[in-house]
Amino acid sequence: MKKFPLNKYLLAFTLLLSFTTALAQDRYIIFLKDKANSPFSINNPSEYLSARAIARRTRMNIPIDSLDIPVNPAYVTAIKNTGAIVLNKSKWLNTITIQADTAQAIAIGNLSYVKRYKKVFGTNVHKTSINKFPEENIVNPSNRIDSSKYGNAWNQTKMLNADFLHQSGLTGSTMQIAIIDAGFRNTNTHTAFDSLRLKNQIIGTWNFTDNTSFVYDYSNHGTSVLSCIGANVPDTMIGMAPDAKFYLLKTEEEATEYIVEEYNWAAAAEYADSAGADIINSSLGYTEYDAASQSYTYADMNGSTAPVTIAADLAVDKGVLVINSAGNSGGGAWFYIGAPADGKNVLSVGAVDPSKIIAGFSSNGPTADGRTKPDVVAQGGPAWIAKVNTGGFGFGSGTSFSGPIIAGFSACAFELYKIQYPGANPLQFKAWMKEHADNSLNPNNQYGWGLPNGRKLFDVLGINLSKNKISLYPNPVNDYCQFNLVNIQNAEIAIYSSAGAFIQKEKLASENGCFRFSTANINPGLYVIKIQTEASVYSMTFLKTNSEK
Repeated sequence: MKKFPLNKYLLAFTLLLSFTTALAQDRYIIFLKDKANSPFSINNPSEYLSARAIARRTRMNIPIDSLDIPVNPAYVTAIKNTGAIVLNKSKWLNTITIQADTAQAIAIGNLSYVKRYKKVFGTNVHKTSINKFPEENIVNPSNRIDSSKYGNAWNQTKMLNADFLHQSGLTGSTMQIAIIDAGFRNTNTHTAFDSLRLKNQIIGTWNFTDNTSFVYDYSNHGTSVLSCIGANVPDTMIGMAPDAKFYLLKTEEEATEYIVEEYNWAAAAEYADSAGADIINSSLGYTEYDAASQSYTYADMNGSTAPVTIAADLAVDKGVLVINSAGNSGGGAWFYIGAPADGKNVLSVGAVDPSKIIAGFSSNGPTADGRTKPDVVAQGGPAWIAKVNTGGFGFGSGTSFSGPIIAGFSACAFELYKIQYPGANPLQFKAWMKEHADNSLNPNNQYGWGLPNGRKLFDVLGINLSKNKISLYPNPVNDYCQFNLVNIQNAEIAIYSSAGAFIQKEKLASENGCFRFSTANINPGLYVIKIQTEASVYSMTFLKTNSEK
């Protein structure tokens, strides 16, 4: 018989002791009665919200309220003093997630400010090893169209006319996106993210299951999800918002499914909000758990039952656009969307194949209270993604990928929308995008409002910006542009980038009512032009493309 050195025996014993100790610890959610005597105040939000988060609230006219006040730290300290381990806190739900034994849980339950407590992960529940994120088995498309820039991501990009937004200079550069997922294995080394690392676009990480900043292991799922938005490998894959900045947040337990993950999700959403993120992408869904007592029925998918749905809707109330995959249950017994895709404020996303046909696995609406879901769709059956097991790229199927495709598209489209409506909130943007999607006249519970269209959104916004019926032509432009003004002899133009940076100013004289100006020295992108005469000021947008040779 092979013998182990003494140090290996000691290591094995230590690991066994640690494992036994861990098994004696259950996880509980502690529901608090109040936030009384908190040291925090709504009059001093800089103590718990970043400057960017406060600026977003100010811009959208969203007041700071009691939900923003953190969980009372005195309560947290008292709970720690029982010997319990505090894992996460949710100020929106006013809860604390702990790891504790039975005696500690009872002691905490007797504290005067504790409303109740609930076991959410226990040793008396069978722990199974499952694949939580299966990819649907769909044959890779044989008629895909590659482009020199996007590679095999071309079809999923062109389907939404997202390439037009990119050509307009809208690449997500002003947006911050939080991805809530199960793990981001090898994101710190995969070639898909060389550009993100080089440009320091990953600006925050946190692991809400282990209380550490390390997220670059555990699961391949988040890595593939991130690639749909942030990959930037010319000729191979360009994501939907390659210049966005990212928070990578891990909330899932890899081998189990318990309701504690919903409270992890809420803590992550609050992190994203407080940091100032503009968008949350969540390719996660909750319906049935390893513990049957925690599982939902379809009747619970009503937008107001699941804690994760409540948290997601609150995030939108705070000014964060929340985008969630509809789910992959369309071909199964569950059939319907899960939580938090059932949220009233949440933009839920179904999946279509490369020919724009609904994928059979894509979860269906309506919600239990009768609302049409999903909201929109994108390619997900299959989509081109980064693959961890090969270190390269390949096709993968699921609403897990159509969701982030829409998240990246939304980052670019929101940049466009804010040109005219700088104070726009997520619900206004969501309604605008749905209104101009390709199924908006007949939304249903498979396609929702359909496929968004970047070119249409640009055109619609351009028309709205031309409030005084002045048209620029040609638009898009190459080396010159012009407009007409009757009975006006002189005008002054000022051109700004889509981000508001001044580009150039010029005084123009009329040639029979026509005013012509050069754009030859302007880089390709989206611009705002202001035209001033003695009587009026006009504003509109134009798109500069590469000059024709």
